[in-house]
Amino acid sequence: MSPKPFQVRLYIIRHAESEINAASTHICGQNIPCMLSSLGHEQAMLLGERLKYQNIKFDSILCSTAVRAQQTAEIALKTMNIDISKLIISSKLLEQSQGSWEGMSRALAFTPEVIQQWNELHFEFCPPNGESKRMVQKRALAYLEPIIEQAKNQSLNENREISIGIFTHANLIQSILQYYLQSNPKYAWLIQQNNTAINEILFNEHGISVVKINDDSHLRFLIPDMQNESLDNL
Repeated sequence: MSPKPFQVRLYIIRHAESEINAASTHICGQNIPCMLSSLGHEQAMLLGERLKYQNIKFDSILCSTAVRAQQTAEIALKTMNIDISKLIISSKLLEQSQGSWEGMSRALAFTPEVIQQWNELHFEFCPPNGESKRMVQKRALAYLEPIIEQAKNQSLNENREISIGIFTHANLIQSILQYYLQSNPKYAWLIQQNNTAINEILFNEHGISVVKINDDSHLRFLIPDMQNESLDNL
């Protein structure tokens, strides 16, 4: 007997450019309050325009407690005309804790000794008093897997696809993609994650498919409706 069909689609989205991203000199992590840059605001709006144009309807919307992730989600959802009160905020979706490094200059933290240790341990490397990517992966999956299972049941009961939007951070996204790709953890850091990039994972009765990785095309190409608006302003 063949399994009953169901479809659950995750849209895992990295936050827009933050002020620390723009400066690229200090380490942020979990506990450093970090707002979006002016470019980040524009990126989040373009993300929302893209999702709106694609007519993506989220059944659930999850978001990290970090300000930069919440700002990204709120700007995108407002652009999509979605009530931001639907956001489910969770610390389980926070970026990898950088422990004692948070707020520190990268030049001071990343000594030759640290880089050597990083190269040896890879996925298991842990900043002082922080988290390894493995720990981030376990934290994120422990939170997401019950939600995915619930969505599978909803899809079966309602006979339709269930879509979940997740606004979070680069290291966490890399760890999730590594898990579902079943790739070598040593190379998880090579999974590029640009600001507002969309990653798409599909769950159905046939298994799990990673459909899209690091898609930030909305930052480079005008969406048709926006292109028409631009022409109207000439």
